[in-house]
Amino acid sequence: MASQALYRKWRSQTFDEIIGQGHVTQTLINALKMDRVAHAYLFSGPRGTGKTSTARLLAKAVNCLAPNIDDRPCNTCDICTAVTEGRLMDLIEIDAASNTGVDDIRDLREKVGFRPAQAKIKFYIIDEVHMLSNSAFNALLKTLEEPPAHVIFVLATTEPEKIPATILSRCQRFDFKRIRLEDVAERLRFILAEEGFDAEDSALEYIARQGGGSMRDAISLLDQMIAYGGQSITLELVQRVLGAVTSQSVIDLVAALAQRDVAAGLDVINRVVGDGVDPRQFAREIVEYLRSVMLAKLAPQANLANLPDDTLATVRQQGSQLATPDVVFATGRFNAAMVDLKSGLLSIPQLPLELAFVEAAAGPVSAEPAAVAPLVVQSAPPRPAAEPMPPSAPPRQTPKPAIATQPPPAVPYTVHPPAPEGALTAAMVQSVFSQALEDLEEGRTKDGRRGTLIAKALRYDAQLLKVTGDEIIFSTSDLMKSKFEKAQPRANIIDVFSRLLGRPVNVKFLSEEEAAVMVAGTAPKASADVKKNDETDALVKMMTEELGGRIVD
Repeated sequence: MASQALYRKWRSQTFDEIIGQGHVTQTLINALKMDRVAHAYLFSGPRGTGKTSTARLLAKAVNCLAPNIDDRPCNTCDICTAVTEGRLMDLIEIDAASNTGVDDIRDLREKVGFRPAQAKIKFYIIDEVHMLSNSAFNALLKTLEEPPAHVIFVLATTEPEKIPATILSRCQRFDFKRIRLEDVAERLRFILAEEGFDAEDSALEYIARQGGGSMRDAISLLDQMIAYGGQSITLELVQRVLGAVTSQSVIDLVAALAQRDVAAGLDVINRVVGDGVDPRQFAREIVEYLRSVMLAKLAPQANLANLPDDTLATVRQQGSQLATPDVVFATGRFNAAMVDLKSGLLSIPQLPLELAFVEAAAGPVSAEPAAVAPLVVQSAPPRPAAEPMPPSAPPRQTPKPAIATQPPPAVPYTVHPPAPEGALTAAMVQSVFSQALEDLEEGRTKDGRRGTLIAKALRYDAQLLKVTGDEIIFSTSDLMKSKFEKAQPRANIIDVFSRLLGRPVNVKFLSEEEAAVMVAGTAPKASADVKKNDETDALVKMMTEELGGRIVD
């Protein structure tokens, strides 16, 4: 004969034994004393938090034969004993997950009118009520609103959002909470003592943590540990049976993270997974540990009593080694990896953990702002009298933003030393071209304005055509020529090239036809002639625009 499971054997038999739901039990006890028990209740909350047990206790209490109300349920009278043994005919438990149709509810409506056979009140407990169909809910409405005086309904669900508002409005709703870790561990300790076993406190806390706030899940795990380990239950035993990772492996991984030792961290991950540990369990342990590190660092007054003293000391030490942005970023990355691992479709199961560790070791992309260099402006040497000065941008009055209270941080702006004496060449311009584009994109100009679009246009829509004296000539399209020749972008272009080349220069832009004239030394042909006869110009255009070539001397 199979033995009775511990979660059934130790089901709560009094309201005082309902763990962590005092706001529910106290209300029901007061309703019993004041004779104000409602005709319909809705118990909602996570699994294993006492919804069905509380419903059975309420069924006991309203039918208990004890003369003193304060003693109900007494668990000694015939009614209480029948409920405990599951043989009370007037306590009807319906599994809505397997009785979802409207015909099942119609059968219930037909039987509701019959008076109870043994007890004073007929009690209906409909579990997982959110599984009922819409037709079944509609069939239940009238009966739930005005049941016979001898009937009480208790609806239990883990997903109250799926229940129609018309049903909710006819019930008194009680929300059951996840049970605290300390309360679950204390209950497990009591059950072990009654069963004649002993266990390490750390082992019970680990089992309680794995239960996720569900008392039933935690007691089921305890039952499994007793069957495997016998008289004494240790933390090592629990971790081995559950396929969990040891605490030391998690500590080693976070230590590698603090040292930014990628090789050591990847070795820990692959060693743990190679030992047969479920990567999802490993990810869960890492996230819980990093959360403890974050709390120890940011909220020292937070309650971390569930951690052993030696582990707590290590947590605080590693918290002092890790910067706050690194801890927050690493916790988020491993939490995302845990979500990715839930799919179970990865050919390399530890890959999300490896990627999370590498990214966490690298740290946030923008953890701290870069140091700001002072603005240094060097006046350019005087230009030759014969050479015309390039047009400068007219002064521009920019209205101050109404919201900004401080000016934006200055952008590093440096002046390169003068170039060696000698004529300016195309090779010199090419050598500083990439830096000039970067300076334009980052706003390293006199006016400090970013020129991202202008920099991209120079990169993709302009070709260095010729360098004459101190004048740099680019060829571009007609459209972009008009953009480049606007006062503000042209002034910034001249500024960055002058600084990088160490001498004052002028920058000029020619359209494609003007460039062709300069190269060939002839007047441009009519557009019709070009389309029909000038295959050479078409080939040149294709080579420059489509194949990325450029015209050089």
